[in-house]
Amino acid sequence: MPLEPLADKYRAFNWHVFECDGNDMAAFIATAEQAKAAKGKPQVIIANTVPGKGVTYMEGDYTWHGKPPNKEQADEALRELQAERERILAHA
Repeated sequence: MPLEPLADKYRAFNWHVFECDGNDMAAFIATAEQAKAAKGKPQVIIANTVPGKGVTYMEGDYTWHGKPPNKEQADEALRELQAERERILAHA
């Protein structure tokens, strides 16, 4: 059964609903801080993510869920993620 609109379902039961880009760690941390400050009712954080974000052969491909890469694939994934990290840090 489809879960969407998930946020509206929580709101219907009077929850504080926080949404963020779950692939953006700074956005997630900021959202978690907002949730910690919320009082009076339950909270939920909906972290919208892209599976395999940042790894070309995995991104958006649900078949990688729970499936480990082999050594060569893992090395490639780590190279791609490290390059993206360096790009972000260079522009920070």
